[in-house]
Amino acid sequence: MVELNKIGVVGAGVMGRNIALFFAQSGHQVQLFDVNHDAVTSALDAVGQTLARAVDKGRVSADDAEASKARLSAASELADLADCDLVIEAIVERLDIKQQLFAQLEEVCGAETLLATNTSSLSVADIFADLTHKDRALGLHFFNPAHIMKLVEVITAPPVSQIRCDDLVIYLNQIGKTAIKVKDSPGFIVNRCARPFYGEALAILEEGDFSAHQIDAAMRAQGFRMGSFELIDLVGADINLAASETMAKAFDYNPRYYVFDRLQRQVDEGALGRKSGKGFVTEDVQVDLAEADQQQIAERILATLINEAASAVDDQVAAPQDIDLAMQLGLNFPKGPFAFLAEIGLDRVREILAQLEENAPTYLEGRYRPAAALQGEKFDA
Repeated sequence: MVELNKIGVVGAGVMGRNIALFFAQSGHQVQLFDVNHDAVTSALDAVGQTLARAVDKGRVSADDAEASKARLSAASELADLADCDLVIEAIVERLDIKQQLFAQLEEVCGAETLLATNTSSLSVADIFADLTHKDRALGLHFFNPAHIMKLVEVITAPPVSQIRCDDLVIYLNQIGKTAIKVKDSPGFIVNRCARPFYGEALAILEEGDFSAHQIDAAMRAQGFRMGSFELIDLVGADINLAASETMAKAFDYNPRYYVFDRLQRQVDEGALGRKSGKGFVTEDVQVDLAEADQQQIAERILATLINEAASAVDDQVAAPQDIDLAMQLGLNFPKGPFAFLAEIGLDRVREILAQLEENAPTYLEGRYRPAAALQGEKFDA
């Protein structure tokens, strides 16, 4: 069984500092490194403020907050991480820079040190391609804020030991996370299976029959805490566009990952959402939507969500129950895609997809073709 006592985190941005905070609160000694030493100082100050707010709200005792801060320290150079049991990078999403970092870490860290990337979009195998000891390298994709969000996608790629990955999943679960083992593939679970939640909403918007506010209202009526456009506005249209473009390229521009013009236009106009003060649904609007229209919108988005999740099962990315759990924990969905499938019914989902494919414009032909797992007499995982 894996045993982790000392953790190293490289990258003192929001994600890095929150990963460091999580492990410190879990009883680990943590060292935080960044090439910008001022960033580490700022990150440690921010962690202190986060803990102070948690104390004020009664979520953490003052003694526990002080103990967590005491376990967290700055590393002045990468060599300070040499005796860590696990080093996690949370730096810029550039393959060349990550590869350079891990080459340096391999030189300074002990032979038993686990090396992990927090990438959300790059191939784990590509990141570690040049390492001599690939069997100790894997992906740990945390979700922000990492000290609060339960989900961690544990990304496996040969030749990393499956036993080691399984042990790490168990360990993370023991210290308060919900860790799910995922095959190394574009978008992993959450970022891949979430694409239709945004993409199909954009497709409906571009058709012109419903507004963004109406589409969001239909999804909230299904139990979603936020509609598709609310979520885009929260994260930022520019961030959503970048993720959409990354996925489209990774899947060789399969129409399931089509990047819709409406999203590009939103970015071009600077209407990025909350951070710019203007987005798809940042203005309060009274929504009037007939029940039949509400059902039509929701079933369409849900059918495409289900189809994407089934495609991930086809690709052996993860098991259906793990996909459902990841979508609930990673995006606060009320149910996972396969729970919605059980509710809507396989025949109805296939009927919706067939109608959409029949009416699809040329540039979307093939977008709604059902995954192999949906083509049998019953759902076949």
